[in-house]
Amino acid sequence: MLPKLSIITIVLNNKEFFAHTLESIREQSFKEFEYIVIDGGSRDGTLELIKKNKSRIDYWVSEPDRGIYDAMNKGLKVAKGEWIIYLNAGDRFADRNVLASFFKLKNLEEVDFVFGNWYTCNLLKDPNLLFPGFANYEKGAILHQSVIYKKKLHDLYGNYLITPKLIISDYVFFLTIPKTKVFHFDQPISINDNTGVSTAPWSYKQKLAIDFVFGRITAFQLVFLFVKFHIPRFDRYVINIFKANQS
Repeated sequence: MLPKLSIITIVLNNKEFFAHTLESIREQSFKEFEYIVIDGGSRDGTLELIKKNKSRIDYWVSEPDRGIYDAMNKGLKVAKGEWIIYLNAGDRFADRNVLASFFKLKNLEEVDFVFGNWYTCNLLKDPNLLFPGFANYEKGAILHQSVIYKKKLHDLYGNYLITPKLIISDYVFFLTIPKTKVFHFDQPISINDNTGVSTAPWSYKQKLAIDFVFGRITAFQLVFLFVKFHIPRFDRYVINIFKANQS
């Protein structure tokens, strides 16, 4: 029988973080999944860790790729599960029963794309100090580590875009999915390290640009959010200027 879920991990020279991900997957009470590891040709001991745990891994490859989304597409190509989640090196499930709770949802036949909440942490400093994050589809607050979706969506809307500078191909793909097939699973799915590449300032700016292109925000909102990013309390900044002029 085919697995219900494919868990795909992308890793490159990240042995320490990858160990956390392996342990989290091993602890899941739900077992009807396959585990796929796409390594970009690591030379820091990650490959040795993969081989040491090959009994827990259904498919793995270690070879150079063209970046994160090329690696994600490689995992997608070999995935056999009806559902997919990308849990990359350093990502963990929020608890051992996340997948069991997910597959108890009664509307899984009606929806194709399920997004949940999350926690973040600094994995190097303290993996147990967690900060909650709350998903919001309308505001674009979606993390791929906390998304579980049907593989067939890629047959309909294509694979992830592979470009040297684009780090939000997953977000672009998510926005192509009809809202009628989207469902919010109101509990944390993953725990994610907050020092990754997707947390960089330029990643946020790319996201704002995509939101504007897809008509999710107006030109005014684009400018306002861009300025607010550089001046976090932009509202207070404007008020203070106004008060100063009044006085």
